[in-house]
Amino acid sequence: MKINYKKYSSKYFLDISKIVEKSNDRVLLRFFSFTDNYILCGMKHVKKIIYESIPKKDLKNITIHSRKDGELINKEEPILLIEGHYSDFGFLENVIDGILSRMSSIATNVYNIKKITDKEIIFMGDRTDLFVNQKYDGYAAYIGGIRNFVTESMIEDLKQFDDYNYVGTIPHALIQQHNGDIVKSLTSYKKYFPNNKLVALIDYHNDCISEINKIANSEIKNDIYAIRIDTSSSLIDKSLQDKKIKEYGVNDTLVKLVRKELDKNNMNDVKIIVSSNINENKIKEFNSKKTPIDIYGIGNFFLSRNVLFTGDLIKLNDKYEAKVGRNNPIEKYLNKMIKW
Repeated sequence: MKINYKKYSSKYFLDISKIVEKSNDRVLLRFFSFTDNYILCGMKHVKKIIYESIPKKDLKNITIHSRKDGELINKEEPILLIEGHYSDFGFLENVIDGILSRMSSIATNVYNIKKITDKEIIFMGDRTDLFVNQKYDGYAAYIGGIRNFVTESMIEDLKQFDDYNYVGTIPHALIQQHNGDIVKSLTSYKKYFPNNKLVALIDYHNDCISEINKIANSEIKNDIYAIRIDTSSSLIDKSLQDKKIKEYGVNDTLVKLVRKELDKNNMNDVKIIVSSNINENKIKEFNSKKTPIDIYGIGNFFLSRNVLFTGDLIKLNDKYEAKVGRNNPIEKYLNKMIKW
């Protein structure tokens, strides 16, 4: 179904387009961000929208230059230049701003996390935002450096690549359906999905050590690839409740106890996955304490928007004409850009 992008355009862009419809003036629309050192993402989707929404006869009269997805960009560097008659493309200004802002923010958040840890990461950004965004969020997360995703939609736009994974663990829901029995849950999962890596979620009873011992004393023990700790930040695991210092959620002490218990039960190769409110500061804390984590599951943190874009008309008939503070010359950046 063809999308009418004018429905998503701000009214004043549509009004201006109507006013200047008969004009022969050519303008140059430039997009950039005030954020420094960000990963550009969304240009693939902007290109698709431009080609879908502007008739071919009008596209012939438009000149476009851009940077590429995945590039590290400095603040105020132009990343997209569109030149032509305003009424042909002006209605897309806020649509383009939104695409680039969301996707570049996610890619940059991932990039910044990847700079501080070499651990594997699972992108879990499916629960804290509108589901229709998953395809775009997955692509942005991939551009930032993630290769593990939890929904089919997240990998929908990654067909051009061959190094991504569609992964999952057993959920709390499966454990609940087996009356809280972790071993029965894992056995059931393995029966139906024998080729999937078996990952045990061990916080259902808020007693991670006890759950490990149940697994270690069962026939499923040697099939376990990893355990996942997803303890709520409002709870203290049973193994830590006697400590004077209250340690909530997923923390260094709990992870080290889990690692010790796994090793004691000859489960040395079993990996530890942690999730639940994992963010940049928490990872830095884990790094400083050498917490034995193998894989991070991160969702909401990656979806925060902090790379915002603006589009400005900066030229009228090849002469600079712009709002004060927005008329910086673009010529020195053209050698970094590709022409569509």
